[in-house]
Amino acid sequence: MSKSANTDTTADVAAAPVAFSIRQYMEMTLANVVFLDMADAVKPATAPEYEPSSFKHKYTTLRGYKYHYVEEGDPNNQTVVLVHGFPDLWYGWRYQIRHLVSLGFHVIAVDDLGSGETDQPKCVGVEVAPYACKNLATNLVELLDQLNVDKAVFIGHDWGAFVAWKVGMYFPERCHAVISVGNPHRQPTVEPTGPVELVAENPLFSYVPEFEQGEIETWFNGNTNTFATAYFNMVYGSRPGTNAEEKRFYIETFTRTSFHGALNYYRAWRINHKDELPYVGKPYTVPSLLIKAEEDPVLTPAYVRGVPYDLFVDLEQSTVTVGGHNVQTEAADEVNQELTRYLTKLFDEKLKMPRTKNKIQQVQEDKATVAHEE
Repeated sequence: MSKSANTDTTADVAAAPVAFSIRQYMEMTLANVVFLDMADAVKPATAPEYEPSSFKHKYTTLRGYKYHYVEEGDPNNQTVVLVHGFPDLWYGWRYQIRHLVSLGFHVIAVDDLGSGETDQPKCVGVEVAPYACKNLATNLVELLDQLNVDKAVFIGHDWGAFVAWKVGMYFPERCHAVISVGNPHRQPTVEPTGPVELVAENPLFSYVPEFEQGEIETWFNGNTNTFATAYFNMVYGSRPGTNAEEKRFYIETFTRTSFHGALNYYRAWRINHKDELPYVGKPYTVPSLLIKAEEDPVLTPAYVRGVPYDLFVDLEQSTVTVGGHNVQTEAADEVNQELTRYLTKLFDEKLKMPRTKNKIQQVQEDKATVAHEE
């Protein structure tokens, strides 16, 4: 990583008061990492079907950037695209990938731009256009084009949900539905909502100003292994759903890539606001599901209730009562139950569309028979 990418903090990046520093939590985590590793070491081993190497890995170029993604299931079936959050990888969806394939879906799980084996374009200060949500959404639509997929269901978590919501806003004609795990859609507004406004709205977002500024990339003397060890032990250490081996996969990956690309999502809010202005007050027309995580310590029930939903044409909300922010791994069965319920209802009742190749062929044959008889 270049020195400028690590250290640049431009005058355009507003300094905001921070109620607490995420670095303090990371330092406390490092002091206890031996005990956290011991707790994670006694968790059940990763089942063979959830080993990273057991999935089908593919690569493509989307609008000039190399993307890595996992593809499972019959490509002739209806497609689901999984978009991960910060800091995560396609692997955060491992329990959902297998489950959705078992329901008869064609599943794509991407490494977001800036993470994993996808390109990590280096940016300076607030010049972070590659990481603006409209560009990220456009990349995902390009992936659909390359795979000859007309429409898909987009499912996102954390920042991935933020991007998935934008796919539905910018490209509704490419979406059967949008599903968010935890993160509600923030409707476009005339006035921008930056880090200062977010902290004023919800003090639990007090880490956002730190993530926006370049100084964070110099923490721990710029040692990406120390940063990754601290962060992923803070997020996953002793938590359900992620064992020592899986935690190590994250630490090794982000040690190699750094957090620079993932942090740029927090720096793109000015561009996002400008891109969204034409959509202020416009209805959100794509069928949608918000799966709320009742025990999420940041996207709390109180915060989620306070977000406006008046522009949705077709929004359903449900709640998972166990599992924290990373509920898709901490309470995978409960999240999968909600996905099963909603997707079954969506395709069987609302869209009245088959999910699998065999059913699609049967419908086509039935239509051909009727046309012949007429």
